Parts: sequence; C-alpha cells; structure tokens
Amino acid sequence: METRAPLSQADKRALLAKLMKSGAAPFPLSYGQQSLWFMDRMRGEAGVAYNMPFAWTVHGEANPEALRGAFAWLVARHPIFRTTYGHVKGTPVQRVAPQGELDFRVVALAPEEDLAALLGAEAARPFDLERGPVLRVVLVRRPAAAPVLLWVTHHIAIDGWSLFTLLEELGQAYTALRGGSEPACAPPAATYADFVAWQATMLARPEGARMAAYWTRLLADPPPVLALPADRPRPADQTFRGASHAFRLGAERSAAVGELAAGGEATLYTTLLAAFQVLLGRASGQRDFLLGTWTSGRSRPEFSDVAGYFVNPVVLRADLSGNPGFSQLLDRTRRAVLGALDNQDYPFPLLVERLGAHRDPSRSPLFDVAFTLRASHRGEIVRTESPEAASPLGASSAGERGMLLRLGELTLSTYPLDQRTVRFDVELELVAADGEISGLLRYNTDLFDADTIAWLAQGYLRVLDFAAGDPGRPVTAFAWEPRPGTGAGSGDPAAAAVSPPAVPHGPAPRADAPAELLDVVTAVWSEVLDLEPCEIGPDDDFFGLGGHSLAAVQVAMRIQDRLGVQVSISDVFHHLTAAQLAAWLAGPAGTGPRPLPRTPGAGYPLSYAQESLWVLNHLAPASLAYNAPHAFRLRGPLDVGALEWAIGRVVARHESLRTTFTMTRQGPVQRVADPAPVPLPVVETANAAGLILQEYRRPFDLAGGPLLRPVLYRVSPTEHVLLVLAHHIVFDGWSTAIFWRELCALYRNRVEGSAEPAPPGTHYVDFAVWERESLTGERLSGLVDYWRRQLAGAPRTALRTDLPRPRRPLFQGAQHSFELPVDVRGLCRATDTTPHMVYLAAFKVWLARRTGVWDVTVGSVVSGRSRSEVADLIGHFVNTVAVRTPLAEARTFTEVVGRVRQSLLGAYEHQELPLSKLTAELGRDRRTPFDVLFTLHDRRLLESADDRLPGVTADRLVMPLGTSQFDLALEVTDLGGHARAVLEYDTALFLPETVAAMAGELERSITALVSGPGLPLAR
Repeated sequence: METRAPLSQADKRALLAKLMKSGAAPFPLSYGQQSLWFMDRMRGEAGVAYNMPFAWTVHGEANPEALRGAFAWLVARHPIFRTTYGHVKGTPVQRVAPQGELDFRVVALAPEEDLAALLGAEAARPFDLERGPVLRVVLVRRPAAAPVLLWVTHHIAIDGWSLFTLLEELGQAYTALRGGSEPACAPPAATYADFVAWQATMLARPEGARMAAYWTRLLADPPPVLALPADRPRPADQTFRGASHAFRLGAERSAAVGELAAGGEATLYTTLLAAFQVLLGRASGQRDFLLGTWTSGRSRPEFSDVAGYFVNPVVLRADLSGNPGFSQLLDRTRRAVLGALDNQDYPFPLLVERLGAHRDPSRSPLFDVAFTLRASHRGEIVRTESPEAASPLGASSAGERGMLLRLGELTLSTYPLDQRTVRFDVELELVAADGEISGLLRYNTDLFDADTIAWLAQGYLRVLDFAAGDPGRPVTAFAWEPRPGTGAGSGDPAAAAVSPPAVPHGPAPRADAPAELLDVVTAVWSEVLDLEPCEIGPDDDFFGLGGHSLAAVQVAMRIQDRLGVQVSISDVFHHLTAAQLAAWLAGPAGTGPRPLPRTPGAGYPLSYAQESLWVLNHLAPASLAYNAPHAFRLRGPLDVGALEWAIGRVVARHESLRTTFTMTRQGPVQRVADPAPVPLPVVETANAAGLILQEYRRPFDLAGGPLLRPVLYRVSPTEHVLLVLAHHIVFDGWSTAIFWRELCALYRNRVEGSAEPAPPGTHYVDFAVWERESLTGERLSGLVDYWRRQLAGAPRTALRTDLPRPRRPLFQGAQHSFELPVDVRGLCRATDTTPHMVYLAAFKVWLARRTGVWDVTVGSVVSGRSRSEVADLIGHFVNTVAVRTPLAEARTFTEVVGRVRQSLLGAYEHQELPLSKLTAELGRDRRTPFDVLFTLHDRRLLESADDRLPGVTADRLVMPLGTSQFDLALEVTDLGGHARAVLEYDTALFLPETVAAMAGELERSITALVSGPGLPLAR
C-alpha cells in the first residue's frame, strides 16, 4: 500500500490558496473585511454607512444594453463581485460563486419625480452581504436632460482605488460591446483571495511581529479621546447619520499651501494634515490626541490593479506639546506619517484586538476623527458654473463640476449626491488637482450642527493662512475665534464642549443578575473564550478575558439561540461583565413588568398563553393534555418533614402556584390565594410508576384548585419518588428548573441552616397585566405584520393519516422512543449552528420528502421569558413560534441548515406575539399555522452543582403520558455523541406501526444527512 507523507504547512497554505482562488471552498475574510462585516452584523445603519455610491451625469449617447453587458462582463471578470459573506460559528467567511448576479436597472424619470430622492434612496438601500449581490447599477433617463448613472457597491467589495481601475475596464468593455465585439483584456494577475492568503502569511512572519511591536509602543499609553465641541450629548450607541460641508481653498490659497509644503520639505498631504491637527488641538484644547487616516493597503505591486477592499486605517498620534512652531509640527507630523507608512500593512482591526482596549459602543475604536487626501491623478477636474454643481468629492458645491472621466465614447461628470451617512464624528476629505484644493467636512448630525462644522471649516482655512504667513510662529499664536453662540470669554472652545466621558453611555448596570441567566452567560463565554466556567467571575470584563469583536458576535448568536431571546452585538458591548449581561438580557430596566398593589380576592387578567389553555380546558375539562407531571427518584436518607416544608415555601414564594381561574361577566380572571401549608402525602409502594399514572389521570379543577399536587412515594427507607404534578397553565418546562433549584436551596436551609434565596420581585399577574398593556398599538401591529408576511401563502405540512381527523381534537396520544446514533457537533461547528438547528433542519427534510411539500412550517418551542424580571418566576411563559423554511432551492443539507438557522433566528426576534394571539389575528379557522412540533430538550436543565439535596442523589424520571397536543411532535435530547428521540403522536390519526416506520425513516434520514451534508439533496 502506498503511504503518503503528511502535508507540510507550506503545502497546506498552497492548497488553501488554490482552493480559495478557484472558488471551490469558502475562505476567510481579510481583517479589513472582517471589521465591515462586523459593523453590518452589529447594526443595519452601520452597514449602510459603508455603501459606496458614485453618480455621474452621462454626456453622449448612452447604449443601455451595452452598459448592462459591460457591467456583466465586469462581474464575470472580478470574483469580488461574485462573492457573498457568511460565517462559520460566528467567524466570517467569503464564498465566490461561479456565476454572478447583476442588479442593473434602467429607470425612466417622470417629470414630477425627484431625481435626488430617487438616487438617495438607491444609495442608502442596504446590501444583504450573505446573499448578494454586493453592487447595483441604475441608469436614470431624464426628460430633456442627460441621463444619470448611479453605481453603488458595498465597501467590503472595493475601495476608492479600485474604482478607477474598474472604470477603465468598464470603458474598454463598453466600447467593444457597442461595436459588436467581445472585450479583450488580459485577466488580472492576482485575485483578492491571493491578498487574503498573503496577509495571513505576512502576519505570521517576523515582519508581522515587527509591525505589531511598533503600534503597541505607539499606543501603549493612549491619550484621552478627542473632545471636540459638540452641540449635543453623544448617544449611547454610535450613530451614522451624517451630512457634509463643502469648501474650496481657491487658487491663491492653494498655491500658498503648496509653497508651504515645498519650503518645509514635506508633501502636500503632510502639510494639510499638520494644519488639521492644529485645528483639532485648538478646538478641543488638547495637545496629545489620536486621529485616523487611510493607506491604500497595496504595498505589493501584484495587487495594484486588483479590485477589492485593501484600504487600511492607520492611527496617527498628534503631538502639539512644547508650543511648537508650525515648521516644527510639520517635522513631527512627517515622522509620524513615515512611521505609519512603514507599518501600514498591519491590519487596524487586529491592532484594536491586540491592544485589548475598553470598547465603547458609542464611538469608533481608537479615533473619532479622520483625515483623507484623495488621489486625483486618474481623473480630470474641471471648474464650471453648471447648475448641477458638484465637488470632485461628490457633494454639492457651487462653481464646480466635479471630476470628468472617460467611459469609451462617453464622458462622465460627477453628479452631486446628498449622502446622509458618516462613519466618524468628523472626517476631512481633500482633493487637489487643476491648481486648486477642494474640501469636504463630513460630520455626525447627532453630535454637530451645520453652523459648528462651518465654523470648523473656516477655522481650517485660517490655520492654513496662519501657517503660510509665517511657518516659524508657535501654533498657540494662532488667533482662535470662539464658536458662534458660545460667547467671547477666553476664546477656549473646550470650555463650551459637551464632554463625552460626562454623558451617560446607555443604562446603568443593575446589580441583580438572575441565576439562570448568569449560568447561561457564563457557559456561553466559556465556550467562546475557551475558558473553564470557574475561570469566569460575574464581574469579569468580557474583553479583559480575551474577547474581541468576532467573539462578541458568537456570544450574541449563542445566547439568542439558547434562550430564544433577541440579543444584539450592541448588548454585549454595553454590558461587559457576565452579571451585567445577565441582568440586562431582556432590555432596559423600567419597561418590563412592575409589581402591582394586591387586593385580597381580586381578579386579574390572564396572559394570552393562559387564556388559550383556559379555553381548551373549558372545551374539554376532563382532558389530560395539559397535566404536567415531573417525577424525581431520590436515593439516600431523606428528611421528609424538611422536604414538605421546602415545597410549602416554594408555593408561598410563587403566586402562580396559589392561583385559580374563574369566569366572570368580563371573562376569565385569575385569583391568588394567601400562602397556606402544603401537605405532602406519603404513599408506601413498590410500584411508583403505576401510582404516578393514576395520579396523573386525575384532572385539575382550574376554578377550585389547587393546581399543584405533590406526592411522595416511599419505595424503601432510602429510596423515594417525588411527583410534582401541576397544570400547564401555571407551570412550564423552564419552571421545572426553577422549582427544583429553590426546593433544593430551601431544603438545605431547613437541614443545614444555609441562607434562603431572595424572594421574587415580581409575580406572574404582574407579567400578565404588563403583556396586555404592552401588546397594543404599533408594537402589536408590527409583530402581526411580520408574521402575516412570514406565513403568507404557507402550505400546511399535512402528513397522510391512517384515520380520519375528528371534528374536535381529543388530545389522546402515545409515544415511540428511538435512538439517533449521530454526532452533530462537527456539523454545528462547520455551519455555525446549534444542535437545535441541525435536528430541526433534518426533521424538515424528512417532512418535505414524506409530504412532497418543500415549503415547510413547523412549530418550535421558545421559553417566552424575554424579560429578566420573569427569568426566575414559576409560571406559564412558554410560547411556540412558527418556523417557515422554503427548501425548494436548497441543493445540499448544509444549505438547508443555513436556511433553517435564518428562519429560526427571525422567529426568535419576533417571539413576543403569543401563538394564541397570532392564531386569532391570522384567522385560518382559528387553527395554529402548523400541525407538527419540534422540541430540543436541554439535558443540562438540572445539572447545576447547587441543585442538590444533602446526602441524596436525584434523577429525573420520564413517564409516558398518553396525550398529544399536535398531530406529530419530535422531541430530541442531544447527548453529545448521540441523541435520544421521541415521536409523540395523535392516536386518533396514526397507528403505532405507522409511527414506528416513521421513526425508522427519521433515524436513517438524519444519519445520512448529518454524515453527508455536502452531498446533493435527494428529493
């Protein structure tokens, strides 16, 4: 047998580069792309801020079909335009499709339509990075005027340098196609995938370590953030609403600045930057601060003409200490710029991660103000008094016609776009050509007024005049004019600034962290950060433990999936300790349920979920469908008296366990009884299972109560079985963990004298009243609109039954248990999903194959505890969401898993609408939008080290109940390397042998899908 030598690291890198270049495999993002992907994931408005719109007036006779063909050729030529951006376990990857999709439209503008509004809407429309495409083109035809061409691309795909190369190629293609021939251009020498591979290799070499050391030294003791005089307090989350102020230096001033640069043996870039530093220093009153600028990121010649996102931000440290003259400051600035250029290939996002600095969600990392001098050598700038006046930088500017570009026989002149987004507090963009310098001050409108920015722009011109007049004068000699409206005084604008460190950034953290949620947060952090849970304290800082932006993405996703509540990346940034995040998972304080005054015997409204169960009970009072038995085998010396006392204390602590439901003229109400002793019957038996079933079959009286019946079965002096039987209207699955945890704590309190846990601050009736009050108006209509859209036209997943469906559901059922010998952990890691998503996806494929319907809607259970105020309450909060997934176009099981993940997360985000309310709003004969249910059980529900009885071991017992609430329900308990499954079915519809056959099909189907997720999906 031939033995192959293992691949060396060099061989592996070469193979990976080959796969990346061919598009046969997903590959990592560059560090620059990662930062843009993260911003897009963090908030949609942040993603729109990285839209790159370019608009031109087209002079000449434009041929729309030739233009369409030229853009299509460009998409085929450059893989970056056929790339989409997904993720694997929270780590972003990019995939190159063999064929690209072009979004090209020709729009005829009606006389009454507003061109600026149309262009603005298209420029601001967000891209879907996961689905693509990442560019769109609109050719707007105008009556009696030249057409306007709008090209919008997401910055993750290209940078400004790429644009000129692409326009040259576009012109060649347009000319060829217009003449009836195919474009003839040599293929690019490299691709963006080559750059990604080069970047990873470079960083692993000594060169990467050298650059990391440079930046670490420069920023080892960072200065305070730059505090410009803002007009409003800084919002808690960074915003991206912006505007711009265009200005011109004029020919005379531009010439003087050129002479100033030549006299100081500096470049025009360094001179303009030094003047900007003087402006910022005088406006803020600071002498040591950071600002950002941009490098092309194309230090290797093979990447000079490759389309892609190469640009890299670098940090410059302004040093105005010692009262330097402008010439001296120019020399300092030159050294700083040369140092940055020498180390420009070190990715800015990696630097932020390496520094481990505290992340403030209200601002950009490291710097809030940026400076750019744009290249102009590949376009002609012409000054004119055209009515469509534009700065070469794209904004409206009187007296300018922007930059002229040639596109074959066509001439393009910059068309002014009203861009309403900005990436920083302030960004100065300059361009120099045709003997004059044009400027644009972009600014955040949530911080600054237009007058303030005009004052800064005028101040910049005055700084340039000051420096050109006498470069040797100290910069402090510059006569600073106070900001309009702040008064004269000392003229120090820093005194008028709104101080950023004095404005509260978001809600203050609360001290109370629910134990259940704290455990979940700690577990997720330990998984993401590769730490043991014992290494994570409740007050440890996430970033201090080694967290970073991409880790925050993973934390948000995993908590959202585990709890079924919406968690944004911003939530992780705002609540940096485990205790803070646990306490704030459900949103800000003061907007959730509040403790209400109690009147003895008063009736309170039912929650929507309770109301649904009350109606079902009223229709079938003898039904056992919502009897919820929870049995525990207890081995060891048990103190029965202490157990009875502890059960009574749990009931006293939770009003839901003392609640009954009665009918009034206004409808059903719930009433809470005062605490009273709870008897614990002790039954001697050798057959606990049989007696448990007998007790289970006794229906509850919702009006008379009690709705919790504990029974202790003594099998031997050292073995007991505790049955806690409750009606589902007051007790859900999450309540089981809370009941058991408190029972154990109170039992220990009785026998060991340990502390009793703090009582709940709110109760279930508080939640019910809050839910009724909050699910109104726009909030309700928004949720209903989402679900209407989501379920519009959804076919029912109708399995063929053995028996005709009864006119009224009987809720009679049985169960069939079977094993699933599959390990889904590898697939979860590869697809950045959870076992819940994988098993649900496999279940949906099986349903589609059995029914022939590949648009599958299944019910999925969520906790319904989206508020921290109710996280530790016993009660009926659980909700079931409809998860609809169109699968007709899915080619592999991997694609199915991705689609299910997307639909499940969407359902989580809109889970606050109770199923009963949704059903009523949808009509549909008041049937739920699904007949099939899926549940993944968490085997860790009772595995906390604190959930113990001294000297007693406890095991959960599972009992077959003989009921079913749906046609068919699949319950899976994932055990790591394998899983246990139960098919619960309606015996009025299916025969046992049919369900046994279904189980066999499911076992074979799930095993095949998980073992070959990339194989073509058999229909």
